[in-house]
Amino acid sequence: MMQRASRGVTLLEVMATMAVMLLGVAAAMTVVSQTSTANRRTLTANQAQIIAEQTLENILTEGCQGQVNCADLTNRTFQVYQTSEGLLRNTPPTDPNILAREYTVNVDVDNVMAPLTAEGGKWGNPPVNRPLVGATTGNLVNVRVSVSWEEPNIRSGRQVVVLQTRMAQ
Repeated sequence: MMQRASRGVTLLEVMATMAVMLLGVAAAMTVVSQTSTANRRTLTANQAQIIAEQTLENILTEGCQGQVNCADLTNRTFQVYQTSEGLLRNTPPTDPNILAREYTVNVDVDNVMAPLTAEGGKWGNPPVNRPLVGATTGNLVNVRVSVSWEEPNIRSGRQVVVLQTRMAQ
Protein backbone atom coordinates (compact mmCIF):
# COMPACT_ATOMS: atom_id res chain seq x y z
CA MET A 1 0.00 0.00 0.00
CA MET A 2 1.14 3.41 -0.91
CA GLN A 3 0.66 6.33 1.49
CA ARG A 4 -0.20 9.76 0.21
CA ALA A 5 1.88 12.64 1.33
CA SER A 6 -0.02 15.05 3.57
CA ARG A 7 -0.87 18.22 1.86
CA GLY A 8 -0.53 21.63 3.57
CA VAL A 9 -2.92 24.56 3.54
CA THR A 10 -2.69 26.69 0.47
CA LEU A 11 -2.30 30.45 0.55
CA LEU A 12 -5.71 30.82 -1.07
CA GLU A 13 -7.39 28.84 1.73
CA VAL A 14 -5.63 30.96 4.37
CA MET A 15 -6.76 34.17 2.67
CA ALA A 16 -10.37 32.95 2.42
CA THR A 17 -10.36 32.00 6.11
CA MET A 18 -8.92 35.41 7.05
CA ALA A 19 -11.59 37.18 4.97
CA VAL A 20 -14.40 35.27 6.72
CA MET A 21 -12.89 36.00 10.14
CA LEU A 22 -12.47 39.68 9.24
CA LEU A 23 -16.15 39.91 8.27
CA GLY A 24 -17.14 38.29 11.57
CA VAL A 25 -14.99 40.66 13.61
CA ALA A 26 -16.33 43.68 11.68
CA ALA A 27 -19.92 42.56 12.31
CA ALA A 28 -19.23 42.07 16.02
CA MET A 29 -17.64 45.54 16.25
CA THR A 30 -20.69 47.08 14.54
CA VAL A 31 -23.03 45.39 17.01
CA VAL A 32 -20.96 46.61 19.97
CA SER A 33 -20.86 50.16 18.60
CA GLN A 34 -24.62 50.27 17.95
CA THR A 35 -25.35 48.83 21.39
CA SER A 36 -23.13 51.43 23.03
CA THR A 37 -24.90 54.25 21.17
CA ALA A 38 -28.34 52.90 22.09
CA ASN A 39 -27.31 52.56 25.75
CA ARG A 40 -26.05 56.15 25.79
CA ARG A 41 -29.34 57.41 24.31
CA THR A 42 -31.33 55.42 26.86
CA LEU A 43 -29.22 56.70 29.74
CA THR A 44 -29.63 60.30 28.59
CA ALA A 45 -33.42 59.92 28.21
CA ASN A 46 -33.66 58.26 31.65
CA GLN A 47 -31.71 61.13 33.20
CA ALA A 48 -34.06 63.62 31.50
CA GLN A 49 -37.05 61.75 32.92
CA ILE A 50 -35.52 61.86 36.42
CA ILE A 51 -34.97 65.62 36.07
CA ALA A 52 -38.62 66.04 35.00
CA GLU A 53 -39.83 63.93 37.95
CA GLN A 54 -37.70 65.91 40.40
CA THR A 55 -39.05 69.17 38.97
CA LEU A 56 -42.64 67.97 39.43
CA GLU A 57 -41.86 66.84 42.98
CA ASN A 58 -40.32 70.24 43.73
CA ILE A 59 -43.48 71.94 42.46
CA LEU A 60 -45.57 69.78 44.79
CA THR A 61 -43.36 70.71 47.75
CA GLU A 62 -43.72 74.43 46.98
CA GLY A 63 -47.04 74.27 48.79
CA CYS A 64 -49.31 75.11 45.89
CA GLN A 65 -52.02 72.67 46.83
CA GLY A 66 -55.23 73.86 48.44
CA GLN A 67 -54.60 77.54 47.76
CA VAL A 68 -57.01 79.66 45.80
CA ASN A 69 -54.25 81.24 43.73
CA CYS A 70 -50.71 79.90 43.77
CA ALA A 71 -48.64 82.80 42.49
CA ASP A 72 -45.39 80.84 42.78
CA LEU A 73 -46.57 78.28 40.24
CA THR A 74 -45.66 79.97 36.96
CA ASN A 75 -44.13 79.15 33.60
CA ARG A 76 -40.35 79.07 33.71
CA THR A 77 -37.33 77.75 31.86
CA PHE A 78 -33.94 76.86 33.30
CA GLN A 79 -30.84 74.79 32.53
CA VAL A 80 -29.50 71.79 34.44
CA TYR A 81 -26.11 70.18 33.80
CA GLN A 82 -25.36 66.52 34.46
CA THR A 83 -21.70 65.73 34.91
CA SER A 84 -20.08 62.48 33.90
CA GLU A 85 -20.08 61.52 37.61
CA GLY A 86 -23.90 61.77 37.58
CA LEU A 87 -24.08 64.99 39.59
CA LEU A 88 -26.70 67.60 38.70
CA ARG A 89 -25.65 71.24 38.74
CA ASN A 90 -27.41 74.52 38.03
CA THR A 91 -24.33 76.05 36.41
CA PRO A 92 -22.03 74.69 33.75
CA PRO A 93 -18.69 73.39 35.02
CA THR A 94 -15.82 75.84 34.68
CA ASP A 95 -13.19 73.11 34.54
CA PRO A 96 -12.83 72.01 30.89
CA ASN A 97 -11.89 68.50 32.06
CA ILE A 98 -15.38 67.98 33.54
CA LEU A 99 -17.87 66.79 30.96
CA ALA A 100 -21.50 67.79 31.44
CA ARG A 101 -24.64 67.46 29.35
CA GLU A 102 -26.93 70.49 29.26
CA TYR A 103 -30.66 69.88 29.74
CA THR A 104 -33.23 72.64 29.26
CA VAL A 105 -36.20 72.33 31.62
CA ASN A 106 -39.42 74.07 30.66
CA VAL A 107 -42.32 74.25 33.14
CA ASP A 108 -45.67 75.12 31.56
CA VAL A 109 -48.57 75.81 33.92
CA ASP A 110 -52.19 76.17 32.82
CA ASN A 111 -53.81 77.91 35.77
CA VAL A 112 -57.49 78.89 35.63
CA MET A 113 -56.77 81.74 38.04
CA ALA A 114 -54.53 83.22 35.31
CA PRO A 115 -56.59 82.74 32.11
CA LEU A 116 -53.78 83.74 29.72
CA THR A 117 -51.72 80.71 30.78
CA ALA A 118 -53.78 78.31 28.64
CA GLU A 119 -52.32 78.25 25.15
CA GLY A 120 -55.04 79.26 22.72
CA GLY A 121 -57.59 79.29 25.55
CA LYS A 122 -57.77 75.48 25.46
CA TRP A 123 -58.18 73.91 28.88
CA GLY A 124 -57.97 70.26 27.81
CA ASN A 125 -60.44 67.43 28.15
CA PRO A 126 -61.77 67.03 30.77
CA PRO A 127 -61.29 70.77 31.17
CA VAL A 128 -58.93 72.07 33.81
CA ASN A 129 -61.21 75.05 34.46
CA ARG A 130 -64.03 72.93 35.86
CA PRO A 131 -64.75 73.39 39.58
CA LEU A 132 -63.83 70.56 41.88
CA VAL A 133 -66.51 68.98 44.02
CA GLY A 134 -66.51 66.87 47.12
CA ALA A 135 -64.05 67.12 49.98
CA THR A 136 -61.57 69.07 47.84
CA THR A 137 -63.11 72.22 46.45
CA GLY A 138 -61.21 74.60 44.26
CA ASN A 139 -59.71 74.40 40.81
CA LEU A 140 -57.18 72.35 38.91
CA VAL A 141 -53.89 73.40 37.41
CA ASN A 142 -52.24 71.55 34.58
CA VAL A 143 -48.46 71.28 35.02
CA ARG A 144 -46.29 70.09 32.14
CA VAL A 145 -42.54 69.67 32.50
CA SER A 146 -40.49 69.13 29.37
CA VAL A 147 -36.78 68.36 29.48
CA SER A 148 -34.86 68.70 26.22
CA TRP A 149 -31.26 68.14 25.17
CA GLU A 150 -29.10 67.77 22.10
CA GLU A 151 -27.19 64.66 21.05
CA PRO A 152 -24.60 65.85 18.54
CA ASN A 153 -23.26 63.21 16.15
CA ILE A 154 -26.03 60.80 17.21
CA ARG A 155 -29.38 62.42 16.42
CA SER A 156 -30.32 65.66 14.76
CA GLY A 157 -32.50 68.21 16.53
CA ARG A 158 -33.41 68.40 20.19
CA GLN A 159 -34.70 65.34 22.01
CA VAL A 160 -37.39 65.80 24.64
CA VAL A 161 -39.10 64.02 27.54
CA VAL A 162 -42.44 65.41 28.76
CA LEU A 163 -44.25 64.68 32.02
CA GLN A 164 -47.62 66.17 32.82
CA THR A 165 -49.91 66.15 35.81
CA ARG A 166 -52.90 67.96 37.20
CA MET A 167 -53.19 69.06 40.77
CA ALA A 168 -55.85 70.65 42.92
CA GLN A 169 -55.46 74.27 43.74
